[in-house]
Amino acid sequence: MKDRNYTHSIQINSDKCIGCSHCMRVCSTKAIRIVDGHARIQPERCVDCGECFRACPQRAIYAQDDGLASLLPEHHTIALVPSVFIGQFSSDYSATQVLDAVRQVGFDEVFEVEHAVDFMKRAYSAYAESHSTRPLISSYCPAVVRLIQVQYPALTGQIMRLKAPHDIASLFLRKSKEEKGESTEKISIYYITPCAAKSVAASAPVGEEKSLIDGTVNMPTVFNLASRILRGQKGSMPRKSVADMSPDSVCWSLSGTEKSYFPGRSLAIDGMDNVIEFLEKLELGQITGIDFLEMRACDQGCAGGILCPGNRFLTVERLEQRRERLKMLKDEHQGIVENSLLEREEELHAHSGVEPVYPRDGLLLDEDMGKALLKLQRIDRLMTYLPGFDCGACGAPECRYLAEDIVKGKATISHCVFVQRVMEKNYKLSPEQSFEVIEKVWGKNRLDKYQG
Repeated sequence: MKDRNYTHSIQINSDKCIGCSHCMRVCSTKAIRIVDGHARIQPERCVDCGECFRACPQRAIYAQDDGLASLLPEHHTIALVPSVFIGQFSSDYSATQVLDAVRQVGFDEVFEVEHAVDFMKRAYSAYAESHSTRPLISSYCPAVVRLIQVQYPALTGQIMRLKAPHDIASLFLRKSKEEKGESTEKISIYYITPCAAKSVAASAPVGEEKSLIDGTVNMPTVFNLASRILRGQKGSMPRKSVADMSPDSVCWSLSGTEKSYFPGRSLAIDGMDNVIEFLEKLELGQITGIDFLEMRACDQGCAGGILCPGNRFLTVERLEQRRERLKMLKDEHQGIVENSLLEREEELHAHSGVEPVYPRDGLLLDEDMGKALLKLQRIDRLMTYLPGFDCGACGAPECRYLAEDIVKGKATISHCVFVQRVMEKNYKLSPEQSFEVIEKVWGKNRLDKYQG
C-alpha cells in the first residue's frame, strides 16, 4: 500500500511570491519548483517541515490553520495547549495564568497536552517489549514521519505505531465526557500548534482515517491574544500547589527527553539536516546497534517550531525551570503524582495504536515496474547531457530533479540554460525560443529591468 494523502498546511501566496528561489534551495525534500515566476510546491514531496517558511524574504509562504473563526459557539470548545506554548511566556507568569488566558481567548476549557506523557512513558515500555524491530523511530514529529515516507521508504516499517500525546489527550477528554453522559457530538477540540506539520497531523493524520482533533490554531494567534490578556490582569494567580504530572513531562517536546524512556541504546537528533544525514547512514546500514531514535525536524525540538513566537533557547530554559518547580512539588507530596489519564491507562492502551505507515505513492515514476525502470534509465541518460552544476536556473533545485521532471513530462531539456546555449550553437533552438523558455520558468518581463 502507498500513501496518497497530500494535504498540506504550508501554502504559497502567489501575489507576494517573486520567484526568488530561496525556498527552493532550502527545501529538504526538493519539493519546490519555480514556474511562471512563482514558487510551486509538489504536494507528493512536501513534508510541511517549514524550512521554506523560514527562508522566504517576502513572507509569501504561510502555514494554513483552521483559526479561531472556525470555533462554533454552540459547541463546547477545548483548547489542547502544549507545554512549549507556556514556555513562550516569561517565567513571571505561571502555567495556571497562561492556561487561563488561553481560555479567555475564546475556549470553554483548556487542557495541557503533556498530561498524556505519563501514559506515553508506560506505552513505550510496553511497545519495546512487544516489537523486536530495531531501531524503532519515534512517531512524535509528523514532519520526520513524512520525511521517511518521501525519502527513506525502506524505513517506514520502523516507525512506532503509536498516537502522539495530543491525540492521547484528545482521546482521554472524549472518553471522560462520555462517562459523564455528555454528548461528544458538540465537543470541539482544538490544538494550539507550534508548527505546520502538526496542523497536517490533525487534519490528515498518517496511519489513521481521522484525527481526534477537530482543528488547529497557529500559536502566534493565541499567543498575541493571551499576552494582551495577561498584561491587562492585575495581581497574579497562584502557581499549582499539587504536581499532577511528572516533572519531565513538560519537557517531552524538547530534544532529548523522549529517548530517556525507551529501554536500550537511544539517540536524540534534532534539526532537519541532521535528521536527513543520520537517516541516510541508517538506510545504508552504516549505523547499527541502536534501539530507539528520537527525531525532531526543528532545532531544540518543538521549541524551535516555525510557529513559536519566542526564542527557542529561552523557551527551553523556561521549561527546564518549570520542570525543577514540579520536582519540588513532587518531593513535597512524597513523590505522588496524581494524573487522571493513568486511571484510564488500560482503556487508552486499547486505542493508542495506529495503522502502518506507507511510502508516498506519488513519488513512483510509474505504477508498472518495467516502465519505472525504463524511466530511471532515461533519467541516468539525461544526466550525461546536463552539466551537473545544480545552479537552479532551470527552476528545479538540482540537475537530477530536472531530469526527473523531464521524464515525468513536467519540463524539457531546454529548461537548462547551458543546454540552451549548445542547442543555439547547433541551430536547434533560436535565441527567441530560448528566451521563451526562460520566461516559462521565471515569468514574463522578468528581465526587462536589464534592458537599455
